[in-house]
Amino acid sequence: MLTVRFVNYEDARAIYRTLGIAEEPFGSNFAMYDGETPVAVWRMTISAESEPVGVIDSIVFADGVEEGDRTFFLHAMFFKLIEGAPLVLRIPSVKREFERFGFEEKDGCMEVYSRDVNLHYACGGKRG
Repeated sequence: MLTVRFVNYEDARAIYRTLGIAEEPFGSNFAMYDGETPVAVWRMTISAESEPVGVIDSIVFADGVEEGDRTFFLHAMFFKLIEGAPLVLRIPSVKREFERFGFEEKDGCMEVYSRDVNLHYACGGKRG
């Protein structure tokens, strides 16, 4: 069974090593587990600009994680962000696969306002 939860730095450090991430944890780290095995990690920081910006620093999946499970993790994380305080979400590079969630290219990054994230793309619908 897949679960998603916030992890502290000590747990994140072990997950980073499991997933082959050489750097040390920082920011907020959320992991997806298949049973008790970590299979993905999402790292995010908050930047204080003219308005709060949630910077999605990295999303890393273990080898062999299927597309449906990847989508589950992204949906779970975006759902958490939609329900929280509204803020701009930014991916610090251009990743076209996030356009389906409503992200648009801006200054070499991908951005969307958290309340505008589209989780209904799979059925052809739009959030509204």
